[in-house]
Amino acid sequence: MRKLVLTTFILAACFVAQGQKGFELSINSKLGYYFPANTERHPSELFVSNAFSPAAGISLGYNFFKSTGVSLGLEYAHLSPDKKDLFSGENLDVKWQSVNIPLNVRQGIWRNLYLTAGVTLVRQIKGYYDGVSAFSQQKIPEYNWQAGMGWKIQNLSISMQFSRGFSSVDKRIKVSENSSSGVTVRHREIFLKLEYPLWKF
Repeated sequence: MRKLVLTTFILAACFVAQGQKGFELSINSKLGYYFPANTERHPSELFVSNAFSPAAGISLGYNFFKSTGVSLGLEYAHLSPDKKDLFSGENLDVKWQSVNIPLNVRQGIWRNLYLTAGVTLVRQIKGYYDGVSAFSQQKIPEYNWQAGMGWKIQNLSISMQFSRGFSSVDKRIKVSENSSSGVTVRHREIFLKLEYPLWKF
């Protein structure tokens, strides 16, 4: 997947070097509602709770036709759900911070209405345990797919999207310097996304 992301960036740079028109550099913000699929058989209070998940970033888009485009982005996301430790029963301070790389396709369907779909690479950068453990290490990165519908109001794009993980992921939550608590989740989120172009070239 790293090679795919690198290849995509290189291709985008080549297009820019050739001076083709239709590129757009945008900023975006997201407010998501995270409600992960429970893939464990533990009591619900020991599982990760629902939570809001804000994010912000930039993206580089290219319009192939008047109503069809593709974009590659870079986002910072913060997710802080509640969870109780399986053994002690204490509330854990879960703070999953990640850098996300979304690749999206946008297709206009009627006037300012459009559909969007794509995949996102999620690289968690904080909140996970990476020390020595008797359990398997957390799987990084994660991969999600998303699909949604949006509306363009002049330059501002507003969309509602649904995102879900391709598979369940074992996550190791850091409890202390030398211990962790595990949870198995399948990412599931609904989010509102706002996008605004900074530069068209």
